[in-house]
Amino acid sequence: MLRLDLAQEPRLLEIETNTRQRLGEAQRMQWLGEVAGLQESLRHIAGKKQQVERLRAQVGHGEAGVGALG
Repeated sequence: MLRLDLAQEPRLLEIETNTRQRLGEAQRMQWLGEVAGLQESLRHIAGKKQQVERLRAQVGHGEAGVGALG
């Protein structure tokens, strides 16, 4: 689990890129279980990216005390 704050966004994008690369390899090699697991990981990453957007919106509206979403 990656605990998010806005400083973690670049790491999240690195994780997404790496996961997509691994998914491509798993698909080429027909590792179906790995494909399923990586697709699930990408769904969770998409959720974390949505959390980053919500956090950015909260910070943009000046809400105090918002440090991280988990």
